[in-house]
Amino acid sequence: MAYKGMGQIDKKELWTIPNLITYFRILCIPAYIVLMAFAGVKSQPTLLYIAFAVFVVAAASDLVDGWIARRFNMTSGIGMVLDPLADKLMHVSVLFCLSLCTGLTKLGADTAAYSDGWYVHYAFVILLLLKEGIMVCAAPLVMKKGAKVQANWMGKVASVTVSAGVIMSFFHPFVYYADWGVLAWGVCLSYGAAINYLADIIRQIKKINAGEMQSATSDNVRYTDSGNNVIAGAEPEEECKVAYSAEAAEDAADGADGTHGGEEE
Repeated sequence: MAYKGMGQIDKKELWTIPNLITYFRILCIPAYIVLMAFAGVKSQPTLLYIAFAVFVVAAASDLVDGWIARRFNMTSGIGMVLDPLADKLMHVSVLFCLSLCTGLTKLGADTAAYSDGWYVHYAFVILLLLKEGIMVCAAPLVMKKGAKVQANWMGKVASVTVSAGVIMSFFHPFVYYADWGVLAWGVCLSYGAAINYLADIIRQIKKINAGEMQSATSDNVRYTDSGNNVIAGAEPEEECKVAYSAEAAEDAADGADGTHGGEEE
């Protein structure tokens, strides 16, 4: 059953394999935060590189869950929300730690003295926090309105670029600011992607309100893009074309009684 007001989320999809991998990725975040905190406090670069290994495993799991979701048609509404959220949390948290755990501790002074001890300058953290904060706050409204957030090419390139910059930043004393250049480019791309996402979401909401487009549900989000077009190779099963769920039938009955098509006022 889908959650009221957020038709893209179905409780039955919470425990699919791609979503379980996403949960694992989120659980990796506090692990490398603790490791990096101790690396800074105790001035132990070894702990920093262990944290790096945890981050790499978490980042690699993102590729795995995406492949499984596409290969076995396990795309879900909850995955559509949690997967990018996990990526955002990973990027912001690791950059935050690389900034504070180096620039404000003896670790930075010992290993990156030429850049005043900052592996990652705090300006990058502030810029990404601002952008991601806007996107995270907008997510509940987007889902309630029935819009779909589909990855676009700029968003994918931005995510890969920021990830590359993060990985390089762990080795900041050895790459001579190349990591900062990659991060700067990634931040610019991420802002461009955010503008594209918001413009697409606004377009969808206008079409939904005008009755020109169907709201996203936990069923149709699997096989349609943000323009409500069927994705090649992901056509719905025959029964989904007739009715999505018992709840949809109940909502239709409510509409016949004079309520607003199952949408809460």
